[in-house]
This record gives sequence, structure tokens and C-alpha cells, in this order.
Amino acid sequence: MPAYTGAVNTPLAWVLFNLAVLLLLAMDLGLFHRRARAVSLGEAAAWSAFWIAASVGFGAWLWRHYGPTPGLEFFTGYVIEKSLSLDNLFVFALLFRYFVVEPRHQYRVLYWGILGALMMRAALIGAGVALVRQFHWVLYFFGAFLVFAGIRMLRQKDHFHLEENRVLRWARKYLPLTDGYVGQRFFVRREGLWLATPLLLVLLVMETADLTFALDSIPAVFSITRDPFIVYTSNVCAILGLRALYFLLAGVVMRLRYLDTGLSLLLLFVGGKMLVEPWMKIPTHVALVVVAIVLAASILLSLAAPGMEKEAPPKKPGAKRAPEGEVPETAGLIAQLADEDPARRHAAAAHLHRRGSVLGDAAVASWRGDTELGKLIMDHATVGIAVRPETFEKIHAAAGKPILADVPPDQDAREFELHAGPAHLDILTTRDPGAAGAIARFLEKFGEGVQQVEYVTPDVDRATALLRERLSVQPIYPATRPGADGTRVNFFLAQAPHGKKVLIELVELPQDG
Repeated sequence: MPAYTGAVNTPLAWVLFNLAVLLLLAMDLGLFHRRARAVSLGEAAAWSAFWIAASVGFGAWLWRHYGPTPGLEFFTGYVIEKSLSLDNLFVFALLFRYFVVEPRHQYRVLYWGILGALMMRAALIGAGVALVRQFHWVLYFFGAFLVFAGIRMLRQKDHFHLEENRVLRWARKYLPLTDGYVGQRFFVRREGLWLATPLLLVLLVMETADLTFALDSIPAVFSITRDPFIVYTSNVCAILGLRALYFLLAGVVMRLRYLDTGLSLLLLFVGGKMLVEPWMKIPTHVALVVVAIVLAASILLSLAAPGMEKEAPPKKPGAKRAPEGEVPETAGLIAQLADEDPARRHAAAAHLHRRGSVLGDAAVASWRGDTELGKLIMDHATVGIAVRPETFEKIHAAAGKPILADVPPDQDAREFELHAGPAHLDILTTRDPGAAGAIARFLEKFGEGVQQVEYVTPDVDRATALLRERLSVQPIYPATRPGADGTRVNFFLAQAPHGKKVLIELVELPQDG
């Protein structure tokens, strides 16, 4: 087997590797995931196995054709990068919860987020290689930085604060945004103007988070190899499988409470390895074993502690907290909509929106199975929350007294839209608590809570006809009726799989909407 001379680090190798990556990414989104849909556990497992097998195959090719040195360096760099990138999974879960991103739209965000991460890491690796070649002492700076990062991670477990993200605050302040999601689009053109959707905010925060992690992980590979091709390829191979790994581990990622401890120990180890290199060389295979043991131990210890989750960022001083791991009941969340603290109002709105979305999506899942009807039942725009008149006034005042919707006089409703990030609620109340209107009856029977889930449709009449003819679902009203603010609506009492009935409102927006 020939001794390694760096011959693999050629322009042809770089071109062929990047072409292969681009081809796989194009096939991934263009062929296998063209339509927005949730990724099943089986599909996630298959894709995870594919990306790991591809990485192992590439490392084996390096080992066979260029000797054990580049092969072992690649595998060690790959395991280090894969380990350190696991913290990204926690950020993905946190982002999707915070922005209430539907599972069927998460894959597209991750796709573009990881594509951006690959380009960003290529630039950082190029800069790092240039610095190391010009100034060898930079390696000791990298080592010291990794030790500092490891100590910081050990002492500061909640090292990612969404509300403090500068890019998010800038985007909210300066970017023209739509009121809600528009399918899986990042931009939409309305009335001649281009507007960003909240999905773009998710992508921007994801990229800034990855930049933070890259500043830790890329220097770590330089503790194993100085070969830019191996540094780059080990990074790329580790990042490519993150999407599938997230969907595979989404149910347990928040339980990996000891992952940060394990990753901080890895940073301390590789940083220390770089600092002591002039006096003591730690063989690559030893480094690989240490990394594998620390990673496996942190994951196994986390999974052995059932019911325990990674700590969320601490609440503001003085804020009331529900018992750990418990979300307040619906009544408590509705009360929080009138809280003085904007963060608590935002969190309550997100939880209520999520609860209504789960109910609504379960109810209309069978509708979407019909080819024509599925095209007419678009994304849900809002979740309607029915509250008593006195609660309505409190929430209205806390939200800054937004404009009340223009509801037809013959309908027993007052309402306004409450926007808290991407979570959109219609706050509804009765005009006359003693009347026989729909909201008054709901409040009398059920009390305050999720009263309806609204879905946008381009043709409410056609959707109503199809529901009657094909699924025998009868509308609440025989014909389409005027809704608030110039919309046309109809209502359907749908059955969810878990036995609950859900009021679904199909809304056809005005032509200029």
C-alpha cells in the first residue's frame, strides 16, 4: 500500500467530489422530495443509512487507494464532525417548536439550511488552511480556542438564545414579512412587492446557529489532519446526513441532556491535543477511540434517564413557570395571552396554535387523500380561540388594540387577529352572551378554548361540493356565506381519528388578497 503523499488533494479530486455532492443534493430535493410532506421514520432511517454508507465508502476508497493515513484521518475527522454537529439537532428542534413549523415543511428548510452550511464551511476551511500555511502558530490559537469553547459549553448549557439572535431581531425589524406561512415558500410577491415569509426567518436563524457551531468544529479537525481535502470532505460528509438524522432522532433529541457535556469534553480533548502536540503526539487511532467512547457514553447516559430533557433557556426573572416539562392547560394559555410579558404571550400563542393545528390536521387528513380536494385544502391560516367578552377585552388591550375584523352584522361574533411570530390566532367572542349564536353556544357548552381551525382554499364553493359528493361531509350552512374582512367561508364539523370533533372553516380570500 503506498505511503500517503497528499496526491489525493488535486483539482480533479475537488471537482469530482463536489460534483457528486451537488448531484446527490439535486436528486434529493428535485426527485425524492419535490412535494412538501412529513418524513416518515422508515424513510429517515433509510436516508441516514445511505449517507453513512456513502461516507464510509468514501473513507474506504481513500484507505484503499492512498493508504491508511488519509483513511484514518478521514474517519476520525468524520466522527469528530458528526459528534459536534449533533448539537445542531437540538437547535433544529428548538427552532421548529419556536416558529411552529409544520413537519411537512421542515425538510425543505433543512435542505437549504444545510446547503448554505456547506458553502459557509467551505469558505471557513479555505481561510483556516491559508492561515495555517502562512502562520503555523495559528494551530495553537485554534487549540486554545477549542479549550475555551469546551469550558464555556460546560458552564453555560443554554448557549443558544433565540430571542437574543441578532439576525432574527434585524430581520423582524427591517424585512417586509407576510402575516403567516405561504406553503414552503421563502418569498412571495403581493401587490407588486416581494415579501419574506416566516420560513425565511427560520432559515436565517439556522444559518447563524451553524456558523457558531462551525467556529468550534472546523478547528477541531485540524487537530487530526492539515490536509485541506480531508478537512473539507469529512465536514461535508458529516453535514450531509444531518437532515435524515434529525427526522430519525426528532423524538429523542430533546432528551439528550448529557450531549452538551460530552461535546464539551470532546472540544477540551481535541484542543488539548493541539496544544501538547510539540511535546506529545497522540496517534490518530487513539483520538478516534476517545471520541467514540465519549460520544457513546453521553448518548447512552442521556437515554438511560427517561423523561428528562435538555434544559430550555431560562425564563425572565419573576415569570411564573409551569411544572417542569409541563405546558399549561388551555385555560392557562388563554390567560397568558393577556400577560404583560410579551415573551409569555408569544409562547402561549404558539402552544394554542400548535394544539389547534394538530386537531385540524388530523381532521382534514382524509380530505387531502382525494386528489382534487387535496389541492383545494391549503395550509391553515389561523386557529380560532373562543373567549368570554371580558377576556376578549383583556387580550385585545395587551396586544396593543389591533383593528377588529369586519364581521357581518348578522353573525354573533367579534374578532381580531393575534400575530405572535408565525403563530396566528383569531380571538373570537360573542356579541351577546345570552344569544343562540355559534360562539355563545360553544362558550356555554365547552368554556374558553380552541373553537375552530381555519384553512385557506382558492374555491370554497367547489371544495364544499366535493366534500358533499365524495366524502358525504355536510357543511354547517347550505351555501357559502360572507366572512370577516371580505372573505367567503363555510364551516364543517369534522371527525378527528382520536374521536374529537373539530370545526373546520374553509376560507376563500378576497381576489386582491
